[in-house]
Order: sequence, then C-alpha cells, then structure tokens
Amino acid sequence: MSHYMNRKIIECLHDENLGFTDLLNRVGDDGNHGRFGYHLRTLREFVELEPTTKKYRLTVRGELLAHQIHDFHFLTSKGKEAPRYAERLTIGDHAVVLYDNDAFKRQILFSFLRAGLSRGEMALYIVSEDKLDSEVREIQKYGIDLDNLPKGAFTLMSTYEWYLRKGRAKAITIVTNWQKLIHEKKKAGFPGVHAAGEVAVFISDGKSEELLGYEELLGRQLAFDLCALCLYDKNILEERHAARVFNCHGHIISKDLLGKTAA
Repeated sequence: MSHYMNRKIIECLHDENLGFTDLLNRVGDDGNHGRFGYHLRTLREFVELEPTTKKYRLTVRGELLAHQIHDFHFLTSKGKEAPRYAERLTIGDHAVVLYDNDAFKRQILFSFLRAGLSRGEMALYIVSEDKLDSEVREIQKYGIDLDNLPKGAFTLMSTYEWYLRKGRAKAITIVTNWQKLIHEKKKAGFPGVHAAGEVAVFISDGKSEELLGYEELLGRQLAFDLCALCLYDKNILEERHAARVFNCHGHIISKDLLGKTAA
C-alpha cells in the first residue's frame, strides 16, 4: 500500500463497483492502460472482476484493507518533511521507515539520531555488520561530531549482535535487553534512549515471524523510555507482512507516506 495508486484503487472501489475505464479515470493515471492493469494485478487478492456486470469490486480482504487505509492518517511526504517528522519523534514513539535506497534511509535516520542527541538522550544505531565502518563515516559527513559527544552518548552496534546473539531472535529477550540498557543509561544521567535499527538480519536469517512477534510485543506506543525507529528495506519486505508491520507502529515514514497511524 506504499504506492499511491494502489491505495487510490482500493479507496475508489470502497465507494462503488466500477468498470475498467471508469476506475482508470477516477484514479487518474493519464490513460496508461498497461501500467494501470499492472496495479490491478498486484491487488488480485483484494480486487476482483464481477463476472456479470464486468465491474471491479473489493473482495472480503479488500473491504478489510479499505477500512484499514481509512483508519490511517497519512500525509504526502514532500521535500524535507520526512526528516523533520523524524526529528519530532519523542520518547515512547515507535516508528517505521520504509526505504528503497541508503540515501533516503540516511536522510531520515541521521536527522532522527541528531535530534535525540540534541535532547541529551543516548543514541543507538543498530546496523548490519558489513556497514559498521562505512556508516560511521556517513554520520560524520552528515555533521554529527562523534568525537566530541559526552561519554556513552552514542553507540553503533551490529544487528547480529543485538538481535540474534544477545537477543537470540526472541521477542521477550530483546525487549528485556532494551529495558536493561535504558536502566543503565538513565543511571548514567541520560533521560532515555533514541534508537534506530535495521531489521534485514531477521529476514535474511529466515526469522520474519520472530521479527513480527518482537514488533508486536513492543506495540504501537512504547511502555519505557525509548524512542525507536525501525528501518525496513522495501526491496526485501514481503508484501504479506506489510500490514502487520504497519499495525505494530504508531508512525510511518516513507517516500509516499508520512504520519501517525490510527489505533
């Protein structure tokens, strides 16, 4: 549902059943039949052709999806709105970033980390093992002076270390580790933890269900002094898991969607 045209098709058919041409005109795809047909095919579990009237209608799953879309409060992401939105996230917020390239991810991520550091919070970035060195360089290029931060204010950790080795990919263990870290940092004088984490290691390790269980345990609003930004690569996120990912987070940031999600 990150593509505006898919959302528009569902929304139009929620109002009434429509033939191909009428639906195309409502969606406003400049008469591109081929591209529009592609989007209809991607929605085949949610949209079907009624054999008698030859009009498209929503399936039962499509009706559920239409209600879900209605319940989300999305804004269109333009220009610098997405990084600014990330900067405004505060303790207790649980947000998801959907990205398809590192440049967009870093634009959001580094704004988020800098905002947490500016508030005196401890910042943690959990990144895949092969990017540890390169991300340090990128952070410094962005203008975050890691050398002059207070002791313990920033940590870079590998996703394998935090989620799989220390957490054993178990939701309750990872959440317990968060609580321990927050307790340690608050004792050290930090008001809370501002954390961002890539989650691709779960998917590549065949642990998508464990990932979703962990996200669901955290919930849409966090119950402890943590502000969390979960980084999902759209290129590897399975479509069947997307709705569950959205439901676990109180905020969504992508090139197409930006805003609070409704309960």
